[in-house]
Amino acid sequence: MLIKQNLKTFLSLSIIPMALLGWVKFEEIRYSALVAYTDITKGYFLSGFVLQKSSWFVADRNAMFTENSDTLHIKAGNWDISEPLVLDGELTVEPGTVLNFSQDSYLIVNGPLKAVGTAQMPIVFQGKDNQYWKGIYVHEATSLSKLRNVVVTDTDALKNDRLELTGGVTFYRSNASIKESLFKNSQAEDGLNIILSEFEMVNTRFDNMRSDAVDSDYSNGVIKDGVFTDIGGDGIDFSETRGWVENPNISDVHDKGISVGENSVVSVMGGVIKSVGVGVASKDGSVVDIMETEIKDAALFGLMTYVKKSSYNLPELNAYNLFWGGVGTKDSNNNWIRQNGTTLTINGQGVPEESLDVKALYRGPVMAK
Repeated sequence: MLIKQNLKTFLSLSIIPMALLGWVKFEEIRYSALVAYTDITKGYFLSGFVLQKSSWFVADRNAMFTENSDTLHIKAGNWDISEPLVLDGELTVEPGTVLNFSQDSYLIVNGPLKAVGTAQMPIVFQGKDNQYWKGIYVHEATSLSKLRNVVVTDTDALKNDRLELTGGVTFYRSNASIKESLFKNSQAEDGLNIILSEFEMVNTRFDNMRSDAVDSDYSNGVIKDGVFTDIGGDGIDFSETRGWVENPNISDVHDKGISVGENSVVSVMGGVIKSVGVGVASKDGSVVDIMETEIKDAALFGLMTYVKKSSYNLPELNAYNLFWGGVGTKDSNNNWIRQNGTTLTINGQGVPEESLDVKALYRGPVMAK
C-alpha cells in the first residue's frame, strides 16, 4: 500500500527519456501519448521555436511594465491585452493586477511565472468582456513558478500556425506551486495541463470546465484540498504521473472523478467524490491506492479497473475503509467493476472479475468524448 511517507520516493522518479526532446514529427508523436499536450499541425516543431522573439502588445507598454535584471514586472492595475504577449525570462505580476485579454491574445512565458496575490488583492487573468481567450503557456522555466490568490477565467486552448495545446493553462517542463487559486469557465480540453513537471496544488478550485479540469502528463505532484465542480470531462486525469491526492472535494463531474492511466502511480486519501459518472478508475498499467474516501451518487461505478490500451500492463486498484452512499449509488457490495485479468481489492479482498466491453463504455453517455 502506498502511504504518505513514500511520496518523496515516487516524486523523485525520472519522468521521461531525454530522447523525446528536440525535433519531432507530428505523426511520430501522435501515438506516443505526447499528443495529450501538444498537437503539431504543420510540418516540424522544435520546442521553444515560438519563443525565440520576445514581444508584447499593450496600449501603454511603459506604464504596464518595469524591468529589473532578468525579471519583467507587470505593475498593479487594470490592463487590456489586445495581441499575443510572448516574453523571455521571469515574469512577476503584482497583487491586485487585472489582465483583460482579447479573443486572439494569450500569454507565453519562457521562464517562471510569479503571480502572488492576496485574498484582498487577487491577480486576475480574464477574457475582455467575458469572451474566451487563448490562455497561458509557461515554457521550460528554470525555477519554480508560483501562483497564489490567482483567478484564471474564460480560457480556451492556445492554437496558432505552429503550436496547438490542449490546456487553457499549460506548464511545460516548468515546476509549479499553485495555492488558494481559482480556475473557471474554460472551453479548453484541459483547464490546467501540467507536462513533464513537478507541482503542488493546495486549496485550489476548478469550476465550470467544458472537459477535464486538471490533466497531469509525465509529471509528479500533490493535489491537496482541491475543489472540482461542474466538470464536463474528468475531475483529475493522470497519465504517466506519480501523484498524491488528499482530501479532494469532487462533485458534478460528467465522466470520472479521478482517472488514473498510462503507468501512473497515485494515492488518494480522504475527501468526497459525488455526483460523478465514475468515482475512481485505474487503467493501463496504473496502480491506485484509495483510503477513507466517501464515494456516492456514481452513475456507473464507484471504482473501476480496466484496460483501454492493450500496449500497457494490467492495472491495479486497492481500496481501504471507503464510505458509500447516495440515492444513485449502487449497494456497497456492487459498486465496482473489475475487468478480467485486472486487480481490484476492497480492504484486502479481491472482488470478482467480470467481462467488460470497454469500447462500448466509451461510446456510452458517460465516458464518450
